[in-house]
Amino acid sequence: MFEDLFSIAIQKLNETDDKVDKVDFLPGAQVTVLYSANKKYYVAVNDVDGSICDELIAQNDTKILKMLTMWKIGGVDLSAYNFRRALVELNQENNNAEMVLQGKDSLIIKKLSVTMS
Repeated sequence: MFEDLFSIAIQKLNETDDKVDKVDFLPGAQVTVLYSANKKYYVAVNDVDGSICDELIAQNDTKILKMLTMWKIGGVDLSAYNFRRALVELNQENNNAEMVLQGKDSLIIKKLSVTMS
């Protein structure tokens, strides 16, 4: 399942311009891929405030099961705090969403709630 998140992220990053106009403080392009309870994928590009939540509401698909954030310059990372907070405010069950994160020596999976303190 997480392999799909990586494939989608890499494909979208390859299509995304390195220039980041909207969010000047980002060092480069970033994507977050969400996998929902309705078995759909959503991609947020350079979204630091959770704007993707509007699309989730429009699709009546607000419960996220898995998520991955990647930089075009390389690496897996946390999505912005405001992005994560917006997901939790949208649906409290999103606290249980599994996130791919960079551990000390390998990738690890943590629940979104663990990253909110």
